Formats: sequence, C-alpha cells, structure tokens
Amino acid sequence: MHWTRGETLGKGGFGFVSIAKTHQESHLPPLVAVKSAKLSESGSLSKEKELLDKFQNCPSILRCFGDDVTTENNEKLYNILLEYASGGCLVDRIHLKGLPENIVSRYTKSILKALIHIHKFGYVHCDVKPHNVLLVGDDQDAKLADFGSCKCWRDDIGKSCDFRGTVIYAAPESISRQEYVPESDVWALGCTVLQMLTGKSPWVIDRKTMEAKDVLFKIGCSNDIPEIQRHKISKEAKDFLKKCLVKDPRARWTADMLLDHPFLKMADHHLTARNRSHHHVSTRRLSHGIHSLVPHCFHVPKVHAFGSAISLNNDGAT
Repeated sequence: MHWTRGETLGKGGFGFVSIAKTHQESHLPPLVAVKSAKLSESGSLSKEKELLDKFQNCPSILRCFGDDVTTENNEKLYNILLEYASGGCLVDRIHLKGLPENIVSRYTKSILKALIHIHKFGYVHCDVKPHNVLLVGDDQDAKLADFGSCKCWRDDIGKSCDFRGTVIYAAPESISRQEYVPESDVWALGCTVLQMLTGKSPWVIDRKTMEAKDVLFKIGCSNDIPEIQRHKISKEAKDFLKKCLVKDPRARWTADMLLDHPFLKMADHHLTARNRSHHHVSTRRLSHGIHSLVPHCFHVPKVHAFGSAISLNNDGAT
C-alpha cells in the first residue's frame, strides 16, 4: 500500500470514505480521499472508477488516482483513491442568505464545464446538487463528484428505468417518466444555483400539510417551478435560472448554451481579480511556513429511492 488510512469522513450506500496519508514514494498528493467498499459488493464503486477514468481530462471533475484491493480486519476492500477536497462540499458553504453572486458564477461555470464534458461522452450525471460539488485546493475550485448515479442516456432512449438521484433537485421528466437526458442535469444545476444564491431549498415544501406523493406531483406533474422572482438577485442570475428551470426538457437550454450566458461573466471578473492577488497570497503563506491541509469534510450523500416512502430532511430536501 502506498497510503495509510485515516479517519472516516462519511458513509453511504456504497461503503465509506476515509482520509489517507500517502507515502512519499507514491508520487501522489500528501492527502487523498479513499472511497472503499467490500470487494464482494464493489460493483457500483468499480463502475464509478471506470467513469472517472473516462472523464479524467476535465479539470472540473474530481480526479481519481487509481484503485487497489486491501485486506483490513480480515476483510477484502476495494478502494479508489480520489482528490482530497480540503474545502469540503458546497452545501456546507451555503449560508442562510446565500453566497455572493461572483462566487456562485465561478462555481456554476465550473459545474457547467464538467457537465458539458460528460454529456459529450453520452452520459448524464443524474444527481447534480450542492452535496456532490466539492471544493478543492487553495483556490477552492468547485469540482463535480459522486458518479454513482451516472448513466449512459443514449442506451436507454425510450426505455423505462428506476429513479435515480435526489427528488428535490430532480427534473420533472425524471420523476414523471424516469427519463434522464442531458437537460435533466441542467434542471438540477438550476436548482443548485438557486440554492447557492438564496441559501434556501429550491422548493418550498410544507411538511405539515404535504405528503411524499404531493411533493412528487408538485415537481413532476404540476406546472410549478421553483420560485425565482421573489428573491433579491440580479436580472442576469434570474435569466440564467429561467433558462434552466423549464418544465419541457426540449425547451430547456443545454449546458453548452449556458456557458455563454452573461451571468457567467462575473466568474471571469472574479478570476482576473484572484489572479492579481495570487502572488501576494503565496508570498504571505511562505512567510508563515508551509500551509497545512486540515481535514474539513467529505460529504457522501445517499441516493434516495423513488417509492412509496420518501422522507424529507431538515432543509426540506428529499
């Protein structure tokens, strides 16, 4: 082994994630995240590794450094070694009043680049949400992660399949018809951007009066969309959201189209300002010694099943 397992950072249906310290001769970063499952139950994790290898040329997707099998406590484990997200996951950074628009613009542009990349390969992520966007490195770059629900949409055209993803971010066609197309990721992106901007769940759900079936009908079958107008955000941000949150996927903008939207120009301005200050920040850090990486979080969200029982968590998401 070229790494030593540390504390557990999170658990999910696939297994668990640990932080790990790598050995100097491994030529890996000092810290990595190791996603592990019992070897006998590692099919999903092995598939995710294959997809990460396929998507490895995109800097906006969490990097995979390889895989191995270990024997720990008399049990064989299959492991994939991933880029460590020192900044944790995006959902933990969203405050009650939301994030500044220039930051949201930067994160959104990065997520879009990841989606464009996987869509070109014929895949749909199927579970875009703030929990699956990780913040990596000193610059806290946003990277799309958790490809456990990812599927090749071209293979399933006209076929019905099981629901995958998280209901509160799911596109209407994914709930009503279990249909997953690239534009389904765009709807989920819109929900994610709305939550970044406002600090609130994309859907207002009254848990006292609404049952699971009511939530599913509201998202999948009604004419309702997440509320945009009532929020105090820029006209560019509102227009971006309106291009994402369209009920008919055929009328929804694609990820390629959205990359040229005026709302993302803020990301370019932020990047220019950040580059101007980068030299000063680096000099300051060197004068105070080596910047240490402290474990913050590595969120491992569960994929919620579509069925008769759907629970709502604390922020109203299913």
